[in-house]
Amino acid sequence: MTSFSVLTTAEALSTAEAIETLRPLSWTGALLARAGERGGLSTENMATLFEVRFARALHDCGVSPVYEHATGVGETRVDFAFDGWNVELLSFDESEAAKAATWEHGPFFGRMLTSPMPPTAGEASLDESERRRRSDLRKQSPEGETLKAIERIVGKAQNDGRPSKFPLPDGKSISMLVVDARAAGRPDRIDCRQIAYGIDAVPDWAGYRWIGDNGRMFPIVGTFDPRNPMRGARHFRERVHFLGIVSEETFEREELQYFIRFYHNPGLFASVVDALSVLRNFPLFQPDKTRARRPDLFLHEVFEVQGAIVQFGTVIDGAIAICHVHGDLLEDIEERSLPAGSRQMIEAFHRHEDRLRRLALEKAARGLIERDGKIFLGPKDLDPLEDDSDQAPRRPATVWGRS
Repeated sequence: MTSFSVLTTAEALSTAEAIETLRPLSWTGALLARAGERGGLSTENMATLFEVRFARALHDCGVSPVYEHATGVGETRVDFAFDGWNVELLSFDESEAAKAATWEHGPFFGRMLTSPMPPTAGEASLDESERRRRSDLRKQSPEGETLKAIERIVGKAQNDGRPSKFPLPDGKSISMLVVDARAAGRPDRIDCRQIAYGIDAVPDWAGYRWIGDNGRMFPIVGTFDPRNPMRGARHFRERVHFLGIVSEETFEREELQYFIRFYHNPGLFASVVDALSVLRNFPLFQPDKTRARRPDLFLHEVFEVQGAIVQFGTVIDGAIAICHVHGDLLEDIEERSLPAGSRQMIEAFHRHEDRLRRLALEKAARGLIERDGKIFLGPKDLDPLEDDSDQAPRRPATVWGRS
């Protein structure tokens, strides 16, 4: 079966360079020895290779951490400790449900995750193997992958029900878990917010709800949510100050300095301002570099709905350009009525935003920009979309499903 999580050439070359950078340093011996013992530059060793690149990122910021630092919580350790920070890393692997949702046909392959359907009326009368099969199918969904991600994260704070790795806050140290989420489908900003805070922290159209085998539907609550009943969740929210989520793309040397998304624990800070004042001391939190290198990560800041107009952003020549799409165009694409400013109109935009951004780029390339610098998309601009109108929306075919 094809795996979506494999060591790429770019990752291998970047990690090999990181190993050579770290080799002369006094504090890296145990880390590099572990990387060699576990298989070197191989797919099976990707979790340790992530540790190597993370270590290089700290070194590049002038940090010389303690590797495998004993925190005093039983016999457990965190991966890196420095200047009052206790940092543990977690690399997701492909879940069994995600593997089961992967298909192959000759040279082609893909993964189809779809939202779970409620049990049928007669499902309780089916034999156990069939009920289990249907239950497994429900897990092959974005909702199932989100739950699995949260479960893995909070599980890092416990071992057999007892606290692990992270000490109770004492005013002297700060604890952080950084997750390499590539194997889980490269979650976007909305996915990450739902993982951290739950359904209440994302737009209503984007929130995930789980349907259990008993047919009951319930909202998915996040890592830091006090309602989270998962094993380890209480220890996690009592002890971990920050959650970082990253899915490297280029593996360039500085990527971990600007591409990690950070989420604070509301239970351990009085306000967002207080959390930011602490996070600014973390060497890999460099928001100015993030804005300069990845303006596409901030497109959500310009998204707005104004009656029949949806305002969105796209990146042109390294800067965010403001675009307006009229609801009439969305109606023509969907071939149905969409009330101005409605949830249905917003959902239609998000189903087709990739194509709309391509259309905006085409208009910009032809100089069709308004006097105020904005790009307007109306029904007359629909023709260029016809060539790919038969393409399925991006959302259902991906693990996390939103761009």
